[in-house]
Amino acid sequence: MKQKLSITSRLLIGIIIINLICFISIPISFSQASKVSPQEHIRIPEISTPKIDSMIDVGSRKLHCCVYGKGSPIVVLVSGFGAPQAYWNSVIPDLAAKTTIVTFDRAGIGKSEIGDLPTHGEQAAKDLHVLLEKLGVPRPYILVGHSYGGSVARLFASMYPDNMGGLILEDAQHEDVLNEQLKILTGKDLEALEQMVARFSTPDNPKTEADYRNITTEQMRKSKPLPQIPFVVLTAGDRSKAMPPMFSDEAKEQIAKLGLEMQQKLVALIPGGKQIVVEGMGHNIHSEKPEALIAPVVEMINEVREKKEN
Repeated sequence: MKQKLSITSRLLIGIIIINLICFISIPISFSQASKVSPQEHIRIPEISTPKIDSMIDVGSRKLHCCVYGKGSPIVVLVSGFGAPQAYWNSVIPDLAAKTTIVTFDRAGIGKSEIGDLPTHGEQAAKDLHVLLEKLGVPRPYILVGHSYGGSVARLFASMYPDNMGGLILEDAQHEDVLNEQLKILTGKDLEALEQMVARFSTPDNPKTEADYRNITTEQMRKSKPLPQIPFVVLTAGDRSKAMPPMFSDEAKEQIAKLGLEMQQKLVALIPGGKQIVVEGMGHNIHSEKPEALIAPVVEMINEVREKKEN
């Protein structure tokens, strides 16, 4: 019991930091190292959609993945920080009725091995590239990245632009959001944020994607421009749902306003990018309101198909 409480305590510290960065309302670590089941924190529905699941050797480790549906373009769902691929269950049946859907667990999550290679964002993108090549699914891909998964999806798009057909970011974070928060807060609010940030320096021997979070952020800043592809940013309208309680009401208002401004910066990454603000929703849009994600994905599937036909 004491061990479980200790793990839970560490998770709660992590939630606070990630809440500040991208307003997550679920725990951030669902890895094999954690004894806390994601089902304890958010409802993951059981689904009966036929699938083919595989363990794919991507070099130094095997990743678990599932393939649903048929047809093209391929839609790849990239989970948030430490979240398992089952986290997408609420949208898989509807999307698999339209085309082929690929889900996967990054290194050290679910059934996927952690291996000897790093687990930062760039390596996660490389792993995904090898996985898709070995699955033999045709290009181009539509990548849908939730939260931290949006960072992995962006890195993949910048590293493999010719593979991309479209990109959707679901309440993903901009790499500069934490720095901007440090600029706008003052007094005790700033002290509270600085104390929490200090807890998350990169360890001497990083192993998990949590350990590599700062390195991934720097990789985002240095990444190449995104290709000119269909692009949608899905933004949670109620950014107060996961606001840490230790901040003043004024700070919460400032942080929420800044969060929306940083979402606009994401939209500007690709000329012609589209933003959809989902009012009344917290960070987990696809779980709280599945149709809000399904609709733009289906629209993008049709757009990519029409472009290919022409």
